[in-house]
Amino acid sequence: MPPFVEQGATDILWLILPLLCCAMMMAQPRGGTASQRESVTETWYTVQDIEETFKAIENATSEWRREAEERMREGGGSLSSRFRRAFGGGKVEARFVVKEAIPPRLFRMDDSSGPIYFELTEVEGGGTVVKATYDSSLKSRIAKFKASQPLKIPAPPISDRCPSCGKPVLKEFNLCPYCGEKLIRE
Repeated sequence: MPPFVEQGATDILWLILPLLCCAMMMAQPRGGTASQRESVTETWYTVQDIEETFKAIENATSEWRREAEERMREGGGSLSSRFRRAFGGGKVEARFVVKEAIPPRLFRMDDSSGPIYFELTEVEGGGTVVKATYDSSLKSRIAKFKASQPLKIPAPPISDRCPSCGKPVLKEFNLCPYCGEKLIRE
């Protein structure tokens, strides 16, 4: 084979190699592997009763699912998901799929970013404590949901009462046994 043909093949290889590396990086799941993702757990108190809060979670998450489906129909989504669809590198996962709903206590979903849990605890005397566990990439969605809910700001502790739910607690407790809120010590 003439030397100029070998040189041309080598040049093409050096042009294609970076493109292949970029394509492989784009095909990686968004946010890295599950072991690299950071799980976030946060708890808040809302004045809504437990049934209203559960319904609000159902409504918000169904809106998230609808928006994600709409984005996919319009050809949107992340660059890596479009690459996988175009080149058959894998099926794009559905977003915000309800896996378990035990009204009004537990709502669990699966997402391409990982599982999402909403655990609800009814507070005696009114209101609900919501404990949300989710992947850190969903922080803005959870923050927007939380901001749409009627919340109460914990007051400083009065004697030995929880600042979040107001229940009496023992001095030895670091967390409220009723709502899980961290107790403030003077």
